[in-house]
Amino acid sequence: MPRKNAPSRAAMLVLTAVLSACGGGDSDDGSGDGTSALRVASCGGEGGPLRIMPLGDSITQAEAGHNSYRRVLWQRLNAAGCSVDLVGSRSGVSSGYRDSPQTSAPNPDFDQDHEGYWDYRAQELAPLVSGKVGSARPDVVLLHLGTNDVLDGQSAAGIIGELGGVIDAIRAGKADTHIVLAKIIPAAPDTAGTAALNRGIDALAASRNTALSPIAVVNQAAGYSVADNYDGVHPNATGEAKLGNKWADTVLAWRTH
Repeated sequence: MPRKNAPSRAAMLVLTAVLSACGGGDSDDGSGDGTSALRVASCGGEGGPLRIMPLGDSITQAEAGHNSYRRVLWQRLNAAGCSVDLVGSRSGVSSGYRDSPQTSAPNPDFDQDHEGYWDYRAQELAPLVSGKVGSARPDVVLLHLGTNDVLDGQSAAGIIGELGGVIDAIRAGKADTHIVLAKIIPAAPDTAGTAALNRGIDALAASRNTALSPIAVVNQAAGYSVADNYDGVHPNATGEAKLGNKWADTVLAWRTH
């Protein structure tokens, strides 16, 4: 796959100086590495591969026998000419229960790194996030989270508050991370609960959006039904394709050169 030539050292020094002046340079406070904006705008064509962290629960991690949406995302972005590195402390898919050993996806022809946690709620994931983001240094985080919270009977308002905490934790790990926040897919045990949560996502994104760390909302629920889940909750191959393509569309919409 052809890749664009990297910018000259002189050009990179100029760009880094400009971004640093805007608060995007390297430092110990979790701020960006000076080239995230360039990588996002070029989809990894300049400044090194675009580092993307898929973050969430079992819908991100997927179960043995399933590839996850991450395979479709990887394929779409590479087909579009992007240079992408999926990042995270985990690799592969779950054995199907909380904190289980990881196993390889059935079609392991994609970058399998991620930060997905089977059965985790937002409040459980939040304390892990800043450290994971700080270590992996993603340019983009794809956040699909809240299903377990809904199924445990938590209020939509409570979940929204905890998702705000996750966003804060992402930025504590790396201040210039671009965030793609999902309206989550419907879960058969409580489709009304997932819909109620989704109604609060736009306001959450608007209240937390910044120029340094923009938030794009992707409506993963639109055009998605529980028939796209193999067990009512987790995506089958059709559901994975819908998720992966919408993530890719949102990342590509940031590309300007």
